Amino acid sequence: MNWLILLFLIGASDFRYETEHFVIESHSDLKKLSISIIETAEEQYSRIKRMMPVELSKKINIKVANSMDEYEAMQPEGMKAPTWSVGIAYPKRRLIVLRGDPNHGPDEILKTFRHELAHIFLYNYSEVRIPVWFSEGFSMYFESEGGILRSFSLIRQAFANEYIDIDKLEDGFPDNPVDIHNAYLTSSEFFSFLLSRINEEGLYKVFEYIKEGNDIRFAIFRVSGKTLSEMELEFKKSARFRYAWLPVITSSTTLWILLTLFFVYVFIIKQRRTDLKLAAMRKEEEQLLLEMLNSENSDEVKKQNTRYLN
Repeated sequence: MNWLILLFLIGASDFRYETEHFVIESHSDLKKLSISIIETAEEQYSRIKRMMPVELSKKINIKVANSMDEYEAMQPEGMKAPTWSVGIAYPKRRLIVLRGDPNHGPDEILKTFRHELAHIFLYNYSEVRIPVWFSEGFSMYFESEGGILRSFSLIRQAFANEYIDIDKLEDGFPDNPVDIHNAYLTSSEFFSFLLSRINEEGLYKVFEYIKEGNDIRFAIFRVSGKTLSEMELEFKKSARFRYAWLPVITSSTTLWILLTLFFVYVFIIKQRRTDLKLAAMRKEEEQLLLEMLNSENSDEVKKQNTRYLN
């Protein structure tokens, strides 16, 4: 951890931790969590630098509250965070406020932090407007895996063809809770698909075009050689192929077929091993019998020689 610049306590209860690019403040009883957060911040900064030609001119401030009351009090003047939120970012202020109370585990807090930190990088990178689908897709990319529930959502979405058109996610997300969920999944999956096609080096070039003042559609076309509509069409075909067949192989009928094949396979392997073992035993018995015959013949020769000499 050679990147540490300063570590010091303020008073008996306040904690401040500073690195090359970040400053975190919390109560001393959240010291362990705060250190994990700022280590994650430096790791993510290094990852993002491979995808985006970013250099921070000012440090990003992180505040961690140990209660809901403190969380609300830490918001900038005139701002109010949703009561259900685990964290919130204020990109232009270079500020992230997190809830570190016991109601949220470290994994959930770090996941939220990575998401919000990505937003700060994006909105401090260029004056060019970033589409909502790209912003959310980029931010969700840095979250941890969504787990089995997210996997089922992806399967259902692909199977029912419920992906929302990217054009509809340019300026915002829908209001309906189900549509919002689909919008986040669409943004996340489409960004991952885009990244799989152009790689980190290509994404770096996309950001360079954006930095020059170009629209993201133009930037993607220059890097990939395809329009955003063409990329979206490929994405939907790819997603349907990847996920839509999963219900088939996870059905009860398929499960019984797979189990049957497994037991047949085990039986064949076991039978083969038994045959090999019997063959080895037969070979060993033949070898012993041959040795016994050779030994008896040798004794008979000795007896005949003794009679001849006598």
